[in-house]
Amino acid sequence: MIAEMLFYGSLALLLITFVLYPLLTMTVAALRRDDAITDSPDLPVVSVIMPMYNEEKVIRAKTEALLALDYPSDRLEIILGSDCSDDATDEIAARFAEHSRNIKFIRSESRRGKAAMLNMLVRHASGELLAITDANVMPTKGCLMQIVRHFNEPTTGLCDAWPVNTGDSDSGISRQEKEYSNFEMRLKYAETKAWHSMTGPYGGFYVVRKELFPVIPEKMLADDLFVGLSIVTQGFMAVNEPAARVHEDIPSDIKGQYRRRVRIATGAFQNLLQWGPMPRGLSFAGSLCYFTHKVIRWFSPILFIIIFMTSVILSGESLYYFAVVFGQGFFIILPTLDILLLKAGITFKPLRYFTQFLMMNAALLAGLMKAMKGVNDGIWEPTQRV
Repeated sequence: MIAEMLFYGSLALLLITFVLYPLLTMTVAALRRDDAITDSPDLPVVSVIMPMYNEEKVIRAKTEALLALDYPSDRLEIILGSDCSDDATDEIAARFAEHSRNIKFIRSESRRGKAAMLNMLVRHASGELLAITDANVMPTKGCLMQIVRHFNEPTTGLCDAWPVNTGDSDSGISRQEKEYSNFEMRLKYAETKAWHSMTGPYGGFYVVRKELFPVIPEKMLADDLFVGLSIVTQGFMAVNEPAARVHEDIPSDIKGQYRRRVRIATGAFQNLLQWGPMPRGLSFAGSLCYFTHKVIRWFSPILFIIIFMTSVILSGESLYYFAVVFGQGFFIILPTLDILLLKAGITFKPLRYFTQFLMMNAALLAGLMKAMKGVNDGIWEPTQRV
């Protein structure tokens, strides 16, 4: 009986986080009208904050994209911060700062990590709003203006952009990552409409009120999630703006994506240890979003393991559980088959979805173990830039 309770309890939690919660949220969102956004003639000063480490491949294109934003130049400040880069990043950034009064360049003389760099750069910002962005995320011209409009509502504390993954390779998992990212963004926008609460902003480009920006623990790997939780626990809204598009080319390399996912997962569990499963100050809707969308999903690999182990225990007593064990074994074999075919130069796209799903859950498990062991520093290595 205990094995059956664990089996069905784990299965129920998986159905809630992957099926029932998205369906409920998207249904409620579809029944609600979009909130009216009022324009204001008085645009706030925005400080764009961009921490960098060895970004010579993208820093020129990114800075040019920031300068091309459809936002008044006298209302825009761009702060480029190098975390002791040892390639041509500093030289390129310093050259931009010399030729543009909108740009400040700040270099750290030692590796500090992204969270520490953000804390340092924010202290140099003069804007009412902070736009936090990654070097490889390219904003469209109207992106910032679309986001800033939300801050005419005084209860809005954070608004993020909508990423468009430009990678579309069949050799790796960029196509699968693209589709997963699109689903997550649709769900976050639905959370904005349905519950007026979205706890996990897209870290590649989001805007926050400077007065609400927290001091981020320097060992924190998921700084965007920490900032988002800090905003909503203060009683402010975190929303998504689908018209604010940015482009991010995510490499298709499976190993690189696994390392990226492990870092994200480690940061997620760091936040869980910091805030708990039900952060104090969250509204009922915010708690529903955070626990159902985030916390349960972070523990999905453990729930899958429990289902497998209990079904093995019960398989000797029922043909149903034997079939469940067989189905899970077949599911585990499919990614192995995909990798073998890939080495032989054969791509069978449906198999790649199983590979990506298994990779994400393996990364969650690895991230949980890393977070439990403790993170020594917040130093990061950027993924391969395309």
